[in-house]
Amino acid sequence: MSNGDQNKGRELFTGVEEANDDFPSESLLDPVDRPRGILSPTDREYLCGLKDYSHDQTVLNRRQAIRERTIEGIRDFNLLWLLLEQTEWEKVMEAFDTEELNTAFSSILAFMYIGINQDTGRMGEILERGLYLGANYDMSGRWSGRANTVDVDIDIEYEPNVDQLYKRIQEGEGGQLTPSEIGALVKAGKLDPADLEELENTDEEFPGVYAGGAVESTQDEDTGS
Repeated sequence: MSNGDQNKGRELFTGVEEANDDFPSESLLDPVDRPRGILSPTDREYLCGLKDYSHDQTVLNRRQAIRERTIEGIRDFNLLWLLLEQTEWEKVMEAFDTEELNTAFSSILAFMYIGINQDTGRMGEILERGLYLGANYDMSGRWSGRANTVDVDIDIEYEPNVDQLYKRIQEGEGGQLTPSEIGALVKAGKLDPADLEELENTDEEFPGVYAGGAVESTQDEDTGS
């Protein structure tokens, strides 16, 4: 193999070369020009859609490099939180304004939560353990032991899937819907008069309708008179 062929082969597997400098016309993000962290400047351009490679293998190499640096970067926090000197802690925090730091930490939590398949139970355990350690260690790495327990309660309320709820009505399961689910269908404009009449005629108690005054039931009520 000639020297030219060898150089070409090496370039193919670096994950850096063979990139087209003509950026695509559309990109989700415009990365800020800053020093390398877990991601290199080229990594950021690739993730933001600003780097296009002409070889599939180069794309795979870039992804592998990002993956491996991310894995080792996460592992590094096992050392950073406990062994970083107090003066360095302070310098790190001073590099951010409050909003930027809060956004970065929120992104870390989002990365964690998605990475554990949005398991709220496991997320709660992680947060409790992390807060417990953080409450009992100071920046000098000394154990204080002042915190006994940490309790975290995660309650996430999702918007109902109105298409699935309406499908249940079409399949004759409208009587099993909760008042909040029916309210979501009404709000989304999914229910026509025929649907409402069908719900009223179910064996289940049809929820009251709030029109700015008292709650009025659509079913006859036993007033005792």
